[in-house]
Amino acid sequence: MADVVLLSGVSTSTVSRLWSDHFWLDRVAGATLQNLVAVIPDLAEYVTRRSRARVIEAALLQCADVGLEVSISELDALMRRPDSGRHVAAVLSAATSVMRQDRRSANAWLTRSWGSAPDVALDALFSSGPSSLLINQNCFLSQATRMVETGTNTSDNSLYSTVGSGILVHKLAKVHGASPITVTDAPQRSSAFLYRSSRIGTILANADVDVARRYAADVRASPLLQRNEIWSLASYSADLAQSTDFSLPPTTTLIDTVEIILHDLEDRNEAYVHYLVTTAIVAVLAHDNGFGTSKSRLADTLRHRIDDGIHDSGVRSACDALLTVITSTGDTGRRDAG
Repeated sequence: MADVVLLSGVSTSTVSRLWSDHFWLDRVAGATLQNLVAVIPDLAEYVTRRSRARVIEAALLQCADVGLEVSISELDALMRRPDSGRHVAAVLSAATSVMRQDRRSANAWLTRSWGSAPDVALDALFSSGPSSLLINQNCFLSQATRMVETGTNTSDNSLYSTVGSGILVHKLAKVHGASPITVTDAPQRSSAFLYRSSRIGTILANADVDVARRYAADVRASPLLQRNEIWSLASYSADLAQSTDFSLPPTTTLIDTVEIILHDLEDRNEAYVHYLVTTAIVAVLAHDNGFGTSKSRLADTLRHRIDDGIHDSGVRSACDALLTVITSTGDTGRRDAG
């Protein structure tokens, strides 16, 4: 203790009081904590872990209040992932808001969970089986469906309402194989996001190429859907910070968006591949014809996917068509050695 007093400059009485107090972290002043962190090894890491644990504990108490049972094993698995604490807490807070049918709060927490990083925790919330974050998941899904069916407002273009409602529709479409509500391509920003959410969720759930084909045609015919597509891709990857005007500055680089697309092009079902090559990749190329300096990788990934075998002739033709376009507009072909 004497060394801590000497090195930190904190008074002996203060250090002594904190030393014997189990709840010292709740009572320590900010300046004192900074001085202690500077001289005590690993204290900063402990403070971070403890702060994260307290946020999760508060979220678990909220879940218990609304009757949600959280799988501790799945919670532990999620918490072992890097930077997962705040995402798990946000997802659990969204779940409790859904159970209370508090639409404003649910949309706010869901919007904070929009993106590739928090999507792991969000998927666990809606997943069934051993990977489910909730033990009594059916109760939550019932309330989520009720929230969507009774109050989705396609005329409210606010950020939280648009993204929050869209996430619910998307996740429920993935769970049930169909959108819980009928979403049309109305000339509203919120309805465009909802429309995309329902279609992508259905494509992921059912691997239905016809749904992907119809969505591609709709996007080609609608400038609003085109703008929504690139905004959704860029904001999901965190290449673009969420903004209330849903704009995409022309100087925005789409490095992480490109990485996600390339990964999905290798691993997703054929209907989703059709969506990628006819809609998502087209949108990215329209914004950045160099595909984030990865056009050659895009060509190689397309070739590999085609070589691995594509059963649907329409999907194979779409891949061939895109490959022809991108290899004819830049140096992306294979080179012989020498």
